[in-house]
Amino acid sequence: MKKYQELVFIITGILLLLTTIIFVVYSINFLIKITGEIASDETIKIKEITRFNFDALEKLEITQ
Repeated sequence: MKKYQELVFIITGILLLLTTIIFVVYSINFLIKITGEIASDETIKIKEITRFNFDALEKLEITQ
C-alpha cells in the first residue's frame, strides 16, 4: 500500500510539472506572437496630431 501511495505521489508530481511547463511555454509563445503583431511595420504609423481651433471655439462662445 505504501508503494502505491509513493507511485501516485510521483505520478501526480510529474503531471503537475508537465502542466506547469506546458503552460509556461504556451504563455511565452503567446507573448512572442502578440509582441510581433504589435511591433510590425504596418501597425506602427505616424498619426497626425489632432489640433483644436480655439479661435473658432471662442467665436462660438464655448470657451471663455
